[in-house]
Amino acid sequence: MMGMRVSFDIGYSMRRRAGLLGGRCVLLLLLACSPLASAEDWSYRIRPGDTIWDLAGEYLKPGIPWQRLQAHNGISNPYQLPPGSTVRFPLAWLHLQPARARVIAVRGQTLVDGIGNGKAVAATEGMQLGVGALLRTARDATLTLEFADHTRLLLQGGSELRLDRLSQYGKSGMVDTRLRLQRGRITNSVTPSNGASPAFIVDTPNATSAVRGTRFRVNAEESRTQTEVTEGSVAVGAGSRNSLVRHGYGAVVAVGQATPIRAVPLLPAPDLSSVPATLNGARAEVKWRALEQARRYRVQASNTATFDTLLADLETTGPLANLPLLQDGVYFLRVRAIDAQGLEGYDATTRFVAETLPEPPFAIAPIADSLVREVQPEFHWADVADAAGYRFELADNAGFERPLSFQEKSTRTRAPQALAPGRYYWRIASDASNGRQGPYSDSIAFTVQPLPEAGEIEDETGDSRSVTFRWRAGEPGQRYRFQLSRSPDFKHARIDQVVDQSQITLPRLRAGTWYLRAQAIGSDGYEAPFPPAQRVNVPCGICKGVAAGGMLWILLAL
Repeated sequence: MMGMRVSFDIGYSMRRRAGLLGGRCVLLLLLACSPLASAEDWSYRIRPGDTIWDLAGEYLKPGIPWQRLQAHNGISNPYQLPPGSTVRFPLAWLHLQPARARVIAVRGQTLVDGIGNGKAVAATEGMQLGVGALLRTARDATLTLEFADHTRLLLQGGSELRLDRLSQYGKSGMVDTRLRLQRGRITNSVTPSNGASPAFIVDTPNATSAVRGTRFRVNAEESRTQTEVTEGSVAVGAGSRNSLVRHGYGAVVAVGQATPIRAVPLLPAPDLSSVPATLNGARAEVKWRALEQARRYRVQASNTATFDTLLADLETTGPLANLPLLQDGVYFLRVRAIDAQGLEGYDATTRFVAETLPEPPFAIAPIADSLVREVQPEFHWADVADAAGYRFELADNAGFERPLSFQEKSTRTRAPQALAPGRYYWRIASDASNGRQGPYSDSIAFTVQPLPEAGEIEDETGDSRSVTFRWRAGEPGQRYRFQLSRSPDFKHARIDQVVDQSQITLPRLRAGTWYLRAQAIGSDGYEAPFPPAQRVNVPCGICKGVAAGGMLWILLAL
């Protein structure tokens, strides 16, 4: 198998001899040479009161006298070190000691193995990890590590990472880190060093990435290596083929690739200006403007601005995503577009507040696309637990421009005045006890057409043997689990059925109180939590009305 290499450069200082090489050659030599090459120096800026022997005692390995440091820097008078001047320390002379990586954030199931006790343990915040630690994240888990130089690494779901080398150069602030990403995706923010420093190296099954301070993402797969650079420059190589990938570009290198490596521009950040400042935590739906070249989008949500913990890490095919249940609080959204090669572009981020808002009631009557004979029709909906009231809207247009809008305490109301014949739309929302209003239900269209005068009778058809329940449609490909029960705990549900459409037709209801709810099931099999159950009271008179009037439609808010 032809080896591949990926090296990263953000501009690091080499000694004069190495500085004569071209920037691209330096990048390629970064992997060919030891990261502790003797040609590299660490630079220290002199402060008032510093002496050559104090600096030697603090930073040099035992056995290296201060006179060698004096000679290396050509210092004629060791008693006078001008503040602001620079003293160069060869890396090979610096005191090297073991370093640790600290878990600063973890979400979901992440196991740590190889830490001395022979058993895998769950990762916890504050855990200190040394050389040999192996981390495995579950599909929906994330973990953030911080290294001794404050470099941060986000390990995303379904990944496996081993800490192969963790060293620190005394009090210099420099580290020497080598990691092995067996599978999955990492996002890195590597702290630039003061002068030359050992490389931050990431090995994958078919590539090696070495960096000296930059922001980049690497996706490790068995058959290819994918690199996206948002700061700095990256040299990507496979055999004799190589390409310098600058910030704002990405490249994909496949195993055995014979064609030249081509860097392509990353897609720009999506426009998130349409994302509301406040979202319903129980049903947080976000939309943004589509990018022409985007094939998919990655959507991430976090409770920290640095995205140390991902509460959601989703891929969508269109410019829309439904976030998981969020508690009340402040959150941050990050979206990037994915091109045809799978390269992920620049991040767009925004802040939003999640509030738990009451669900809209199940609408009962009039049903969708029904014919209403009364000029002052009655509107009926189910009772939502803990709702302080309801907001009713009626309009003669689907956009609800200039609607008739008022609050109701009960679950019934009538049009306050006679409606002219024509098509109308109604919707209903729940009000919380704290005054916040929940989202509206889908609008329900109906037509007002009074009965003709005596002498002319129109036929009216309907199925008196069935009742149809309908709820708000979700994403394409979603399925739904519908439950109908006599008790609010649904321990003995009369109906428990999964359907492909946002409706179900059943034999008509018998008299009494019924409880109903519907659960969304995503195309990936994810089952959303059940919303609060809603209630319908069916007295015998209503049963007869249903039998005489046709189908009953109930709008479930999903």
